[in-house]
Amino acid sequence: MPSPLPVPQPCSAPKWGRVVIALALLAPSAWPQQPSLIEKVAANEVAARKTKPHYFYVSEERSVRSGGHLWKENVVETTDGSLRRLIAIDNKPLTPDEAAAEQRRIDNLVSHPDEFRRINQAHKDDEERATQLLQMLSSDFALAPDGEVNGCLRFNFQPKPEFRPSSYQERVAHEMVGTVSLKKPDDRLCTLDAKIIRPVEFGFGMLGHIDQGGHFSLARKQVDAKNWKSDHITVHINGRILMLKSLAQDQETIRSEIRTVPQNLTLAQAAQMTRQ
Repeated sequence: MPSPLPVPQPCSAPKWGRVVIALALLAPSAWPQQPSLIEKVAANEVAARKTKPHYFYVSEERSVRSGGHLWKENVVETTDGSLRRLIAIDNKPLTPDEAAAEQRRIDNLVSHPDEFRRINQAHKDDEERATQLLQMLSSDFALAPDGEVNGCLRFNFQPKPEFRPSSYQERVAHEMVGTVSLKKPDDRLCTLDAKIIRPVEFGFGMLGHIDQGGHFSLARKQVDAKNWKSDHITVHINGRILMLKSLAQDQETIRSEIRTVPQNLTLAQAAQMTRQ
């Protein structure tokens, strides 16, 4: 009898990773010739999120969600979340029995859209928190030019000495340094790479901590004239929250064959599209 097939769950960008995105996008530029460059990029990224474009892509991910295995999935985004169809594990296509089990799982989600929305709710909440951080953290980081990479202007960033964090998210961000690259004249984010250089403790360590050495990076590609999408995401963050809950975010994801899809797809239409 074949072993039970792991049930894919929608993946969302890890919370601390989204904190890094927010900080880097809105950090004020130390480049005197273009003091508003980062603000322009931030405004464009917020505006792009508001249009809520939806995508199809092929995802190859190794993470806690996949149990350390390499999962290859067809993914279609809908208004209520991302529908994922597992098509291979560790570079081996699903067996007929595994593919049938995966089809039953998807059929069940199509028949129970409320369950699908519930599963995806955390992802939607993360998007909202990221937008709030983009609007909040606009003056706490200093940037310095660091050349050009693949046609994108790159900057080093670090927190300003006068930055006084007032929330848990800002406490983590206060210990981050890294690089961010931006595309002109589109004023869009190309890459982001951030590292936690010192451990972060909450409540003198009694409420939790984030370990030193945590790392987050992403690279984005231009899909069409208006839309950009992350096509490579790396997250390695460890710690403990509220003394009991272990925080382990380990993820390596590569996305390919990215293209936009209609925004009004039904769940049944998205399910059919994942069969491609």
